[in-house]
Amino acid sequence: MDTATTAISGLKAFRLPALLVLECLLLLALAEGFITWTSLDMRILAPLLYYQNADLEVHRPSEDPRLHYELKPGAAMVFKDRGSRKVTINSLGFRDRPRSPVKPAGVTRIFCLGSSNTYGAMVNDHQTYPARLESLLNSRSPGKYEVWNAGVCAYVIPQNLAAAGKIIREYSPDLLIFQTRNRGRRPFLYGQPFKRYFDLDPGLYRENLRFCWPRSLDFLRHWRLLRAMVFSVNRLAMSPDADTAGWKRDYENMVSEERQFGEFCREYGDSIPIIILRPPGDGGGYNESFTPQDIPTLRLSEKLPDDHAPEFDEIHPPAHVYQWYAGEIQKALWRAGLLPAAR
Repeated sequence: MDTATTAISGLKAFRLPALLVLECLLLLALAEGFITWTSLDMRILAPLLYYQNADLEVHRPSEDPRLHYELKPGAAMVFKDRGSRKVTINSLGFRDRPRSPVKPAGVTRIFCLGSSNTYGAMVNDHQTYPARLESLLNSRSPGKYEVWNAGVCAYVIPQNLAAAGKIIREYSPDLLIFQTRNRGRRPFLYGQPFKRYFDLDPGLYRENLRFCWPRSLDFLRHWRLLRAMVFSVNRLAMSPDADTAGWKRDYENMVSEERQFGEFCREYGDSIPIIILRPPGDGGGYNESFTPQDIPTLRLSEKLPDDHAPEFDEIHPPAHVYQWYAGEIQKALWRAGLLPAAR
């Protein structure tokens, strides 16, 4: 057999494997294109996420990838659950009366951060505990206090910390009160696109998936076919009746938020007093594990008499319970020497 014949035979032997490789690459490219065109990977991911779906009309997607969503400035709605309740969002994006970004001279500004309990999910604007606290404080020292309601439905600790950072930069707070009931992975706004948040914050994959690629292979997240396969594995791992909200108590996420809260307090705690508020019925054991050192904690359940009415234990209580919250918070702030206008 001459050299030319040998070369031709070698090419024929190589041709079949090469064609198989090319066909596989073509199929992968077609699959990648199909998934990109249909957003199939995001459709598979969607049921694995945790959503905020209350009072959607007064919420909107946020440009801040740490928040995911926020209150909609200027929104106003009357909701018909529990009778009729009015929700008004001011021009700065708080469920509050109109405010000026510039703090008036001689005024003490208190910001209440938290989730639906602070937001006041089942009461009118003037019946939330921040609104009631402002009324109580100004009844003794008229015009000396502003208590801003910075609560947003379903916010967890990292979202509240991001919101607090903006508050410190823009609104000159004198005191921050964190209601820390909600913990775990950050929710998304129901019915709104979420892909951009994963693009901007790749850590969201590990925050929301039980099974994910290793950190050292994070570049694989750009391969949408692989993402679809990983998401499918996570879907298969869910039981048919699984409550995805239950995943948000994942231990790794809770450790991360405790670290973030500690870093926030070390950065700002020397210049701005910080208090943790624990309302009755705030989740018990897994919330009790969140006890940052050197941060005063007001546990309202310890202030309740043994024969208290059951609505005091509700996480979304009626207005008279929020009035009681405000009274207990006022007394605690007074004892701690955090009410300068009243000294």
